[in-house]
Amino acid sequence: MKINRKSGLAILGLVAGGILMGSSINANAALYPSSNLPKTDMVDVSSWQGNLTAADYQTLASNGVKAVTIKASEGTGYANPYLSQQVQYAQQAGLSINFYHFAHFTSTDQAQAEAQNFINAVKSVTSSTNVVMVTDFESSELAQVSKADNDANLAAFDAALNQAGYNKTDLYTMASWLGVHVDTNATNAGWIADYPNQPSGSKYPNANAWQWASDYRFPSINQNLDVSSMNNDYYLNSGTVNTSGAATSSSSSSSSATSSSSASNTTPTSTHASKKPQVVLVPGPSAGKQYSASRSASVKLVWRKNMGRHYYTTTKGARYSKHLGTRYGYNSALPNVTWVTDAHEKLYKKNSGHYAIYYHVKSTTGNHGGWIWRGYLK
Repeated sequence: MKINRKSGLAILGLVAGGILMGSSINANAALYPSSNLPKTDMVDVSSWQGNLTAADYQTLASNGVKAVTIKASEGTGYANPYLSQQVQYAQQAGLSINFYHFAHFTSTDQAQAEAQNFINAVKSVTSSTNVVMVTDFESSELAQVSKADNDANLAAFDAALNQAGYNKTDLYTMASWLGVHVDTNATNAGWIADYPNQPSGSKYPNANAWQWASDYRFPSINQNLDVSSMNNDYYLNSGTVNTSGAATSSSSSSSSATSSSSASNTTPTSTHASKKPQVVLVPGPSAGKQYSASRSASVKLVWRKNMGRHYYTTTKGARYSKHLGTRYGYNSALPNVTWVTDAHEKLYKKNSGHYAIYYHVKSTTGNHGGWIWRGYLK
């Protein structure tokens, strides 16, 4: 969640993939597996990792990852469009699944409204409340609020989660914000982001986890990921446990989904032998979503920056992931959508030797988004 990729509304210039916006944390060159590095037993993902495949999640599990924390929502209106797919893939890999919300609230009323958005997003993929619900607390506007008010607003946010039955909460923030802009407490022991130039050992022993890098490369996964070292089992023993029988009543499940359900029932995600989670069946990726390794390899990033909000429409071209590897859908299928910008990037196209500017956009409702070539927007 490195302070920038986490926001679905703001963009990569901030990004701490895990958790993102205004951090003073310095990223290293890509880090690769080494016995000198801290543990990599938790990874966090958002829509920025929407291109990860089911096989990639299996790779994470086979390389020591035990838990994945998935961005569910942001603010009062955004929900991660890849949430159900990411839950499904993590679930199939036997990973403990938890969720985070990228916070913007600066009052108790806003905190309660954002909590409801978080609850709605998580309920869309699981009926279980046995998951850790994390507040990603790093957005720049929060630094303008007093610590006392931030603590009160966070308490209101957690109270709304508790009222909905979610009793496992946590606070994600950067080390430089602790005790300055927000506090940990008995119920939010903390998931602390701090990226040393030469990470080793363990840090923040009183916190639940330490996020120590946003540029880690697992074998065969050609993408930097946020990695964390867990100090306890707080983020374990979670999963998408179905308490309402939805897993057996879904008439639209595919045979592959059914087999993954059986596999999950033989491999408990809980360390307690008596708790064997039933899988909640969630939709796979839409038929229009396609990944092309050759298309991704055909471009090179020159720069990527935040930008102001501008409004466009288009029926031309398609929406892509930031390196164009994944095509999310053709714009002709959404002729009446107004697209709002929040970032732009310059890509070098190796095949033609030309440069192109792409804008990152989202629909005003937050249901769709991606990168569109500037020339198609009007």
